[in-house]
Amino acid sequence: MPLMLHLRHSDDFQIAFWHLEETLEELQRTCTLTPADEAEFVKLNHEKRKREWLASRAALRIGLASAESVQYAPTGKPKLESSEMSLSHCLPIAGALIHPTHAGMDIQIPDEKIGRIRTKFAHPEELEAAERSDRELDYLTILWSAKEALFKVYGQGLHFAEQLRIDPFKVGQRELTATVHREGESIQHKLSCFQLMGHWVVYVI
Repeated sequence: MPLMLHLRHSDDFQIAFWHLEETLEELQRTCTLTPADEAEFVKLNHEKRKREWLASRAALRIGLASAESVQYAPTGKPKLESSEMSLSHCLPIAGALIHPTHAGMDIQIPDEKIGRIRTKFAHPEELEAAERSDRELDYLTILWSAKEALFKVYGQGLHFAEQLRIDPFKVGQRELTATVHREGESIQHKLSCFQLMGHWVVYVI
């Protein structure tokens, strides 16, 4: 299946999701890559990484109809020439987001390993809120994805448990609120949250 969902907040704030069912060869024939894309793709050695990479590029190149070159900051954060960009994948779903000033998105399926590492990314107050939820694993998955999305906006040097704080929410709530504590500032953010084929999608609004 090709493009499965296209969300348009505005002309320069859009998100597209690709449902990967094709083989690598089929997707390569479907998705037109830039020369820079081709050079990056041939460096990939593992089959799984190739599938993830191509599905994300399909969301960008086909879903968002973008032919701009992907550039990388020293931290590895990708961007386009004219906008910020965020890519995420949790196969069979991959997504691409473009935004004029900030871009952060994460796709995650509930997995018990998220519960096992909860103390590494969640503040004690956030853990208490998760324990009060009747869908604790979903709560922790959304919490993780929200912090991943925020981290993609800011880049390196942020402590997930201490500097990225998500206000209490109910599983299924469409809008989350968060605070990023960095360099003596407290910055408020809103995030959008929804479920897609069993995966949780969270992105910074």
